[in-house]
Amino acid sequence: MIYLDNCATTKPYKEVLETFVEVNDNYYGNPASINKFGKTTNKLLDAARKQVADILKVKKETIYFTSCATESNNIAIIGSVEHKKDFGNRIIVSKIEHPSVLETYRELERRGFILDYLNVDSNGLIDLNHLKSLLTKETILLSVMHVNNVYGGVQPIKEIVELLKEYPKVHFHVDGVQGVLKKEINLSDIDSYSFSAHKFHGIKGVGVLYLKSRRTVHNITFGGGQENGLRSGTVNVAGAVSLAKALRLSYERTPDVLKKHREFKKLIINELDSINHVVINSPLDDNYVDSIINISLPKIKGEAIVNSLNERGIMVSTTSACSSKTFHLNEALYARGLSKENIEGSIRVSFSYKTKLEEIKTFVKVFKEEYNKKFKEVIESGI
Repeated sequence: MIYLDNCATTKPYKEVLETFVEVNDNYYGNPASINKFGKTTNKLLDAARKQVADILKVKKETIYFTSCATESNNIAIIGSVEHKKDFGNRIIVSKIEHPSVLETYRELERRGFILDYLNVDSNGLIDLNHLKSLLTKETILLSVMHVNNVYGGVQPIKEIVELLKEYPKVHFHVDGVQGVLKKEINLSDIDSYSFSAHKFHGIKGVGVLYLKSRRTVHNITFGGGQENGLRSGTVNVAGAVSLAKALRLSYERTPDVLKKHREFKKLIINELDSINHVVINSPLDDNYVDSIINISLPKIKGEAIVNSLNERGIMVSTTSACSSKTFHLNEALYARGLSKENIEGSIRVSFSYKTKLEEIKTFVKVFKEEYNKKFKEVIESGI
């Protein structure tokens, strides 16, 4: 099998799985307990928090462990408006966000907040002029993802931060699931940032929320007051420690991985861009990460391309794994103004540190063969 669906999830490092088992086996005490065993476990949790903070270049007190990025997004978004609702009722979200952000905003709209959708340009990058026009004295929250999960567009976070200096009431949340370790970001410039371990070879079921200030977000669950009262419930210490290890291992590999992914993306684009009817929606450009390529065959359903490649042992996807089973046009591609045929015929190819050059060459070879055998005639016949 050639696995090229690393945006959906990644294979855990062997060392991370071993760490998860070891902590569960030897440090299973409750970190909130006051006995010696609980205190020892809490020290391990504290060390994991510090390791994550050091890699992200922030204070350890700003790092909160959650069950996933979806939970982190919900806490940041709902918790921040609960804190600021007396100062305004307008919230802004970009049209290209992950469902865990978009659906949370729609829930806030149902609760009475005024929701403004932020446009992107044809390249899928935030329209800063449109953002300027949307910001008001009543705006209390803005969400823009770091890197788009469908086509890999890197959003202009620095420029947005500059705009928000005139609007200090706005909580600026960034979904960093596809951005962490792929593109630099100064977390001290933003209010909150979320990510999930399984996107960088950690285990599923553990995530992180960075909060510049705990005081700016109300907790949305209630209980024993763990994680500084932000997320009650017994902390998944083994998950937190394994996340910290996965982050460290991935951080150490980052320079080599980024260089390798650049070569892979260049190869795919050079080989496929010359084929009639193939559309590359993720150009080789600094405004896009190199680990994600979105490719379209207009007039062919993306599912048909995925299934065709699956039969040859190559795993890719159509859209976000969290929305791929819903039957509507992908919102991120639609927001860019891509045609219906382009959107419906799109697939996503994504790499990890494990991806090999030979696998990329095989993907290109198989894609060309399947195109010529199954799709070219269909497209050109207009059926």
